[in-house]
Amino acid sequence: MDANQPLLNRRPGRKLSEVLRDISAGQGTRVSVGDIVHALRDRSFAPLMVIFAAPNVFLFIPGSSVFTAVPLMFLAVQLILGRPDVWLPRFVADRAIERASFDRIVIVSVPYVERIERLAKPRWWPTSYPLAERLIGAATLILAIFLFLPIPFANGLPALSIIMLALGLSERDGYWFVAGLLLTLFSTAFVTGMVLIGGFAVLELLFG
Repeated sequence: MDANQPLLNRRPGRKLSEVLRDISAGQGTRVSVGDIVHALRDRSFAPLMVIFAAPNVFLFIPGSSVFTAVPLMFLAVQLILGRPDVWLPRFVADRAIERASFDRIVIVSVPYVERIERLAKPRWWPTSYPLAERLIGAATLILAIFLFLPIPFANGLPALSIIMLALGLSERDGYWFVAGLLLTLFSTAFVTGMVLIGGFAVLELLFG
């Protein structure tokens, strides 16, 4: 990659809530992932992280975590690699949902995003932009793997961690960045505990 190429997060852009509302106001009966990526261009990482994480926090749709985790994994890997914009394989980019469902996600999640944005501002952002983006990518990859696992009632914390990291990424706010990393650690401990408890319960049933 060209060393002089502007990185994804060097310059704060529009607020995340504004981006989500603009997408919701578009035309057509369905919204595809590719449409969102094309519309957002170099601002697509943070909004896409929120879009795929939000259903696991606000809507509690059974099985949604399995379908939202895979795109999050692709986003996380590209943040780790330092890509300036999003690339998604066609089988992910072509995935679409009804506009009414997308609007529901926006309607439910944006008020929470706006409340956080009032508290968020560019501050205390690491001087090493690549390091910050790679840390967010690594944390998101771990959390997306947790979302992919079919563990009941264990999706909310990882998804909320991703949203906090995305808001830090979008607003260049180091406070939310650190808070997201801390919640990632707590989420990791929580999910690991759930897995261990489930494993012990299965062993007890089999051999108890």
